[in-house]
Amino acid sequence: MTAPAPPRESPRDPPAESPREPHHDAPNATLLAIRNALKLGTSLVFTWGIALAIRLLLPRYLGPVRFGTLNFADGFTTAFFIVLNLGADQYIRKEVAVRPSHATEFFGGVAVIRVALALVVMTAMAIVLGVTGREPEMQWLVLLYGLTQFFVTSNATLSALLHAKGRVGAMSVLAVATKVIWAGGVLVAMATGAGLWAYAVSYLASESVETFVLYGLARSHLGLRFRVAWTSTKVMLLASLPYYLILFAQTAYAKLDVSLLEFMAGSEEVGWYGAAQTVAGLTLLITPLIGWVLMPMFARAAARSRAELDEQLRRSLELILVIAIPASLVINLGAELWTRIIFGPAFAPAAPALRILATMFVLMYVSIIYAQALIMLGRAWTLTVISVVGLVANVALNLTLIPFSLRAFGPGGGGTGGALAIFGTEIVVATCLIGSVGRGAFDRRNVVAIGKSLAACVVVTLLDRRLAAWGILRIVADASLYAVLVLATGAVRLREMIGVLKEALRRRAARS
Repeated sequence: MTAPAPPRESPRDPPAESPREPHHDAPNATLLAIRNALKLGTSLVFTWGIALAIRLLLPRYLGPVRFGTLNFADGFTTAFFIVLNLGADQYIRKEVAVRPSHATEFFGGVAVIRVALALVVMTAMAIVLGVTGREPEMQWLVLLYGLTQFFVTSNATLSALLHAKGRVGAMSVLAVATKVIWAGGVLVAMATGAGLWAYAVSYLASESVETFVLYGLARSHLGLRFRVAWTSTKVMLLASLPYYLILFAQTAYAKLDVSLLEFMAGSEEVGWYGAAQTVAGLTLLITPLIGWVLMPMFARAAARSRAELDEQLRRSLELILVIAIPASLVINLGAELWTRIIFGPAFAPAAPALRILATMFVLMYVSIIYAQALIMLGRAWTLTVISVVGLVANVALNLTLIPFSLRAFGPGGGGTGGALAIFGTEIVVATCLIGSVGRGAFDRRNVVAIGKSLAACVVVTLLDRRLAAWGILRIVADASLYAVLVLATGAVRLREMIGVLKEALRRRAARS
């Protein structure tokens, strides 16, 4: 229910104990990349559309308290089960792409470690829930979500193996099929008035089915076999350590607010906050663009020169913010309207948190871009340190702002405090990232363009207040005025932005 963590890249210096397996010839590899991008893109559209429809429907049907309980179980288990990731997926995308047979050398060891860690995590969650006096329904719900998170982690790894091999056709169809299973289960639960356990079982069923089918595909396409080889597993774990720590820290602080909010304020506040997160997350729709399209362009630029990488970063940042800022503005200005239309009057207290989160996601895009810059510069440990700093800041801010906001703002105040905490965290993280990458990746043109965009936001906001009686039509007027202002002032250089995107897509297709 929360925003996805920024995309990560695999280690830059792979182990050299095994020979590289041959690539496809360049023309075939280019055609394969294009076909795979189309398959994955089509699958993403369908799966995202199904998921969005259900996630927007759930709060209205369940109400703030029951939806809050469900949202807590999701966030709580995700935060705990991130320890099972081990950085394996990032390692796979680089190593298995050139040595498919290498997967068998560490897959079994990773699976055994994950089973052991899952038992430890489930025990730890049970202790936390027992000590804090959570009701039995919530404890069972967390158990079901915990089992599901085990399969979610396994699916990410198996999908990474198939991505690395370039065999994504069946996987793309499977992603849609399992999302339909989940959505169907949720709709049946709604129609029958089943308890919250039914929603968790639907999720568990879809993810477990996906695991078994993906494993069969990996056996077929990569010759994957279950074999425990501790030496190879150790090499993989050490190579993946900085990326594992980054993912652990960032996922922890992305989900921590939900857990703390439940313990401090209860399920109703979590329900309002979860609804705000769902709508605000729409501003992250272009996140895959960074991982699929811009990252290959960054990698090639970094291989040629630091100056070229800096130039690509500056122009890519403009491209991303051209989309992110107006999306954030539209959600921010219509916060009360969106919560009422989508979720109903019971979710009105979610509007303040929605405003803050929509604004925060603009900063998150900045962080994603500069995090990738550090990876391309081979400074993964710097990124690790910044992520840990972000986690510490997030804990401190949540513990301070949630209680204060509950007292200061009344209903919905807890979510407002959580949103302020993640906003403050992103300010800290973005500042550290920009400082670490250096001034070369951020020039006067960026400052001027962002300044003009923000000035346009101020003008649009002033207009919006005068058009309050227009309802949803005022949002259309706001968006139109913003477009006119940024184009007229040169804040958005449309031709250049289109050129950057075309170049990125061309290089993505040519990547072998």
